[in-house]
Amino acid sequence: MKKITHRLSFTLALMLIMVTILSACSSDTDDAASTVAADGRKSGENGFIANRDVTGRIFLEGDGAQLPDDQVNNPVAQKIKEKTGMTMNWQSSGAADGLQELTVALATGDLPDVIEAYLDHGGRPEMPVLLKAAREGMFTDLRPYLENTKVLKNYLDPDFLPRDTRENIMFRPDFEGKVYFIHMNIPAKNTTDADRIHYRGGMWIRADIAKALNVDPTSIKTQDDLFNLAMKIKAGNFKDNNGKPITVIGPRKWGGQVVSSLFKNYDFGNGTQFDVQDGKVKHVAETDYALKSIDFVQKLLKAGLLDKEAFNMDGVRAEEAYNNGSYAISPYMNIAPDSLTMFEKTKYLPMDQMYNYKGEDAIYEKAKSGSQVWAIPATTKNPEQIVQFADYLASKEGKALWNYGIEGEDYKINDKGQYIFTDKVLSILNNSPQDERNTIPYFWGSLLGKTDVNNNKDFGELIRGANSQPDRYKLYFELMNYGNPKYKYWDGYTAASYLSEVPDIEASLKPVLDSYKDVLVQAFFAKDMTEATKILDDYRAQLKAAGVEQYEQYLQQKYDKDPSSVVFYIDAFF
Repeated sequence: MKKITHRLSFTLALMLIMVTILSACSSDTDDAASTVAADGRKSGENGFIANRDVTGRIFLEGDGAQLPDDQVNNPVAQKIKEKTGMTMNWQSSGAADGLQELTVALATGDLPDVIEAYLDHGGRPEMPVLLKAAREGMFTDLRPYLENTKVLKNYLDPDFLPRDTRENIMFRPDFEGKVYFIHMNIPAKNTTDADRIHYRGGMWIRADIAKALNVDPTSIKTQDDLFNLAMKIKAGNFKDNNGKPITVIGPRKWGGQVVSSLFKNYDFGNGTQFDVQDGKVKHVAETDYALKSIDFVQKLLKAGLLDKEAFNMDGVRAEEAYNNGSYAISPYMNIAPDSLTMFEKTKYLPMDQMYNYKGEDAIYEKAKSGSQVWAIPATTKNPEQIVQFADYLASKEGKALWNYGIEGEDYKINDKGQYIFTDKVLSILNNSPQDERNTIPYFWGSLLGKTDVNNNKDFGELIRGANSQPDRYKLYFELMNYGNPKYKYWDGYTAASYLSEVPDIEASLKPVLDSYKDVLVQAFFAKDMTEATKILDDYRAQLKAAGVEQYEQYLQQKYDKDPSSVVFYIDAFF
C-alpha cells in the first residue's frame, strides 16, 4: 500500500509540474500575441488581427503530406502574415484513422489552439465523439464571434446552410443557441447546378478493358450484369501495366472496407443502415437484402473474381495497385482534382449507374454539401482572433492566396476575370506536382478557409487550374459527365444522426451498429450460406438486445410526422 501511495504522490507531483510548465508556455504565448502591428495598425485596422502564432491539429486520414514543408515561411503564409499578423501551423501524424486519434486527443485533453476533423454529415461516427466533448464544455462557443465577421456571418443565415448542418451539427437545439463547430465546404448561396462538381463516387472500371470487351459501363445495371462482366474479364486474361495478371475486383481506392456499391441492387439504407419497407422503419439486417448481399459476395469470392484482401488492404497498397492497373474494377473510387494523376496513368470509367434496391439508377448527392469541421478548444486564449483569421482565409482575397498564390508571380487575371497560373507554377505542376504545396498551399488554407465556395463566380473556373491546363482537365470533365448521369439531391438528417437523441440506448446500440460491416466480412468468408445465416441471426439478436426496436420506433415517429426529416438513403458506402 505504501508503495502504491508513493507512486500516486509521485504521479500527482509530476502532473502538477507539467500543468505549471504548460501554464507558463500558455502565458508566454498570450504575451507574444500583440494586438499592435509593427506598422502601427491596431487589431481590426486594415485587416490586422494580432501578431500571433496559431497551432492546429488535423484529425483527418493521412493528409499531413499535403501540408507545406514550411507552413510559416512560404511566400503565401508570409503574405497572409503581412495582411493579418497571423501564422498557422497544422500538426498531423498522417495516421490512417483520424477518428481514433480524435477520440484519444479529446479523452486526454491534448488539444492545440484549433482542431479539424472529418465530418461530411451528422451521421458520421465522428459526430458522437465531438458532441460528447462539446457537452462536456471542451469547446468554445463561437456564435458571439461569428456576428463580427464578413464571410462566416453567413452561417447565421438559415438559408445558407444545408438542413443537416444547420439543425444537427451547428445550431442544435440542445446547444441552446451556442455554436461549437464550423462545418466547412459549404457552397455559396448563389451556387447553381452549373457550379457543381460531381465526384462520381461509386464503382469504376478500367477503360481499356471496357473497350476490349465492347462493354458500355452505363449498361451494367444489375448484380447479374456485374457478375457476368467480371467472368468475361477473368476469361480475357488481362494484364496490368507491368504485364502481370490482374485480379478482376479489388478494394476501394483508399484501401479495404466494406462498400455497398459492390452490391448496389441490395443496398437497403445505404450509408445509414436503416430505411422504410412497407411503411415500417427497419435495419438492413432485418431484411432479405442483407443475405442477398452476402450471397453475392460469396459468389464473387468462390469464382475468384474478388481480391480476398479487398476488405482489409491498406490504402497505400490499394492506390498503388490502381495506379498500376492491377484491378479491372474498383467497388468504390471517385474523381477528384488532386487524384487526376492516377486516371492519367490508368484510365478508369465510372460504372456508378447500377440500380439501387428501389430500381433507381440516379446518383444521390447532397443538395448542398458540407464536410470537415473545425472547433476551438475552451482552453484557447483569444478565440475571436482565430475566428477572424478563418474569416480572412474564407474571403475572396484569402481564397485567392491559398488557391492561386501571389498575383503576378503565381497567377494572372485575364480580361475575362479568369485566374491563370504563370509558367513558373505550370512548370511545377507538370514536372514536380508534389512540390505545388510549397508554392500554393491549397490544403493548408482550405482547412479554415474553404467555405462560401463558388469558384466559377470568384475565379472564373469550376475547378482550380482548369483554365491553366485545359488539356489535362478535359479528362476530368469527360469523366465527370461520362454517361450523362442523372442526379437526385437530398437534404436533411440521416437516420444515424438521430442516435444521440436517444441517449438511454446510444451507448449500447452504437457499437453494435458500427460492427455491422465487420459482421458482413465474417459472413462473406463463412464456409457456406448456412453458416453466414447463423452469423446474421446472431447479429440480429445483438441488435435487439441493444435496443434497435426502440430506435426504430423513434425514427418511425419522426418519419410519420415529417418524411423529409429523416434521410434513409444517401448513396454512400458504409
